[in-house]
Amino acid sequence: MNTEQKSFQDRVAQINQRAEQAASIAPGPRTETIWQRLAYPGAFIAAFTVGVTVVFLTRYIQFLSVGVPEPGQVNAQDFVGIVLASMAGIVISKFLREKQKEFAGACTAGVLFATFTFHNLVWKYPAQFERLFNEDWVEFMQRLTEPSSLYIFGLTIGLT
Repeated sequence: MNTEQKSFQDRVAQINQRAEQAASIAPGPRTETIWQRLAYPGAFIAAFTVGVTVVFLTRYIQFLSVGVPEPGQVNAQDFVGIVLASMAGIVISKFLREKQKEFAGACTAGVLFATFTFHNLVWKYPAQFERLFNEDWVEFMQRLTEPSSLYIFGLTIGLT
């Protein structure tokens, strides 16, 4: 054999050796359980639920500190609630560093959903909200809004 053929065969052997080496290092097939696969979408549901819960807690804290808001303060109360809930969502998303943007988005969606539809729960379960808040607060929410609607900064949009 001449030297060109020998060097070509050496290079082919090196390439084959590297390919075998890479194949031996490559990870095997994934063996995730169904629970591990459901954890990712479940985390979105949990982040959304956290957003809803934060809005509920900010409304409750505002009620304990301010009481029943004045009619002119309602828009400001909604804005403060969104800001406080968003700040809480940001703090929570710091714990979820790996997928922070996705979970912060789900948490923000929960915040906005709960902010604009919270009054529907008051219409559906007035007795429970009277026990948690008080009768005046429930009456105020029912005077301000309509059932099955969106309440966006003083504007009621009927859904039915």
